Amino acid sequence: MSDKNRSKILVVDDDVLNVRLIEAQLMADYEVKAAYSGEEALDIIDSERPDLVILDVMMPGMSGYEVCSRMRSSKETCFIPVIMVTSLSSRDDRLEGIKAGADEFLTKPVDRFEVLTRVRTLLKNKLLYDELAAESRKTKQYLDIAGSMIVAIDAGHKVTLSNSRCNEVLGYAEGELIGSDWLERVIPPEERVLTESLFARAGTDVPGNPESFEGHVVTRTGQKRLICWRNSFIIDSSGMIATILCSGTDVTDQRSAEQKIKTSEEKFRALFENSVDPIMILDMNCTILEVNPSLCDLLLYSKEELLHFSKSHLVPPEHLHKCKEDFAAVIEKGHVVFETECLRKDGCRVPVEMSVKLIEYDGRPAILSSGRDITERRRAEQTLRESEEKFRLLAENASDVIWTMDREGRFLYVSPSVLKLRGYTPEKVMGQSLVEIFPQDSISRIRLAIDAFFEDFRKTGKNNRTEVLEVEQFHKDGHRIWTESIARPVFDEKGQFRFFLGVSRDISERKKAQESIRRYIDDLAKANESLQSLDRMKDEFISNLSHELKTPLISIKGYSELVHDEVLGPLNEKQRNAMQIVLDKYDHLSFLLDSLIYISIVRSGKVSYRFDPLRIEDALKKVMDYFSFKAADKKIRMFRNFEKDLPLIRGDVEYIPYLFRSLLDNAIKFSRNEGFIDVSAFRDKGDVHVVITDKGIGIPPAEFTNIFNPFYQVDSSMTRKYGGSGLGLYVSKTIAEVHGGKIWIESAEGSGTAVHVSFPSYTPSHIAATESSKSDPQ
Repeated sequence: MSDKNRSKILVVDDDVLNVRLIEAQLMADYEVKAAYSGEEALDIIDSERPDLVILDVMMPGMSGYEVCSRMRSSKETCFIPVIMVTSLSSRDDRLEGIKAGADEFLTKPVDRFEVLTRVRTLLKNKLLYDELAAESRKTKQYLDIAGSMIVAIDAGHKVTLSNSRCNEVLGYAEGELIGSDWLERVIPPEERVLTESLFARAGTDVPGNPESFEGHVVTRTGQKRLICWRNSFIIDSSGMIATILCSGTDVTDQRSAEQKIKTSEEKFRALFENSVDPIMILDMNCTILEVNPSLCDLLLYSKEELLHFSKSHLVPPEHLHKCKEDFAAVIEKGHVVFETECLRKDGCRVPVEMSVKLIEYDGRPAILSSGRDITERRRAEQTLRESEEKFRLLAENASDVIWTMDREGRFLYVSPSVLKLRGYTPEKVMGQSLVEIFPQDSISRIRLAIDAFFEDFRKTGKNNRTEVLEVEQFHKDGHRIWTESIARPVFDEKGQFRFFLGVSRDISERKKAQESIRRYIDDLAKANESLQSLDRMKDEFISNLSHELKTPLISIKGYSELVHDEVLGPLNEKQRNAMQIVLDKYDHLSFLLDSLIYISIVRSGKVSYRFDPLRIEDALKKVMDYFSFKAADKKIRMFRNFEKDLPLIRGDVEYIPYLFRSLLDNAIKFSRNEGFIDVSAFRDKGDVHVVITDKGIGIPPAEFTNIFNPFYQVDSSMTRKYGGSGLGLYVSKTIAEVHGGKIWIESAEGSGTAVHVSFPSYTPSHIAATESSKSDPQ
């Protein structure tokens, strides 16, 4: 391959050795350029337009992801294929590369065969894209050099395309008509209703049969021109008109001349002149006697020019002999149809289908030749051939197996990748029966899916059903392969079933992973059962231990109070203070044991509550009186702020005070000496809302989600300084929720804490309604 025709590849890596390695692997077949940073790579891409870029991900400065993303954001470089090279292979790295626009990935160290294969594949795809782009540009050139006005209008009558001839006739610059309302800007007011009705009627015609009509247009200077239009349309997937294609010829001058034609020729002229198909009449020497406007439009000649021509002027030299034979056959058979090419005035060739027959014209034998431009048909045929070739290339190069299957389950086509999947060639697979390919249970699922489709199609007429099946297949060496197959039916233009088109891929590794996950879940379930058993044993042990400790503590408290109160004899001040410490520690230990016992019976489900109407103020006063001595020791003042006539709540008279005991104990414990604590209760949207506020050390907001967990403390050092088990708030939250209430914290570190508790109110009317519901047999 000459250097001129060699594809140019840019290798980008900050490591010189990596660049030289890939350059050595590619230089035999390609022209290789090197860049050592993202910035240098973008400069080369802008100036030299390489055919492919091999891009290292991790580079100092601009990364490979950013280089790729910038390429994709540019209209000039967005279609250059990019292969990313990375030493990482995680799913996240690939997802980021895909997001940046990478086409392929290679993992370091780069395998020579792999890089050559990826490069060939992407260059082949880019070549196909370049050819399509060239065809698109050529089509635009054809439109611009066409002698006819061509305009495309959407369903809202907005112009989406106008060629050079259209702009020239109407006096507008290129692109100036785009987006304009065609009826408002070009069509005279008196003809807009008619033109709009013609557009609407286009939707009722058969696609591909353009409607011809004449109408006036108003140029930019206000001049009226008469245009001969031929309209066709494009419909969308819902059957609605998406685009109206109008091909028109300025016939203003021509129609003025036609008014002078004799009345006896009007019927013939009307048919002849307004025929969509190009028509000409020749004498028996093939000299042109008459032509219609469509032929003039097709060949870009005026009628006067064509009338001085013979057939030889319009047919390419290499087709003349065949054309003479076809015309000779007309004399023998009277009518023939054949395909040939005609020469336009600009030298271009137009493929046409000619229908030629003998007629009598002006009393003499003549030849009537009616032609039809088959350019679009030829393009469609070419597009179909290209599409079939692309499908063939896709099927032959895809890693998944592409296949077609008939109604009986026989494979009609299998792509070459089946050799990698099952070890058989496509020809061998197409000769195998289902029993040779699938285990019996898989065959049953396949047949059920086929039968279900045709049953659904028979009942509903739906033919777009897609089926996804996971089935096993036999490999040539005897082992089974799990595959996922996606299939849908293909119908012909008459609605008749042709075959199922499907894609199959190997999912054996996924199945193994699923089985591993299932076993792991089973193991976790067994472990969880063991942990739950241990947790129950722990709760029972704590409950039993708490009860055993509670009994001697009662005696300790009793004797300690006898000593402290000097029932057993007088004490000095030091002894009295010591006994007060003993009693305080008893209260703390007793509260801890009560919390442990409560937690254990809650978890065992054995706790029993008695819900009665009660006054929240009574519970709060009781708890505040209980802690008055403890608050006095720290010279803390406690304030009550209770709204009058608060509604009752429904709660347990034993556990509601227990809830507030923990909260008030914390407020005293974490408040500074000589501080104050405010306990307020008030109505709040039908609830009874209690707030206990202190000005203590506060709680960081980050800890709010954890402080209600059992045994949790904000800082372990606080346990040593302030004491506590981390159970108080957990117990309070549990009791609040059992009573249908809510508890939450507002705090800032160093600024104190406000604990909120809210309960649903329980009014006499509520009581009556509840009692009524209890007696309701429903």
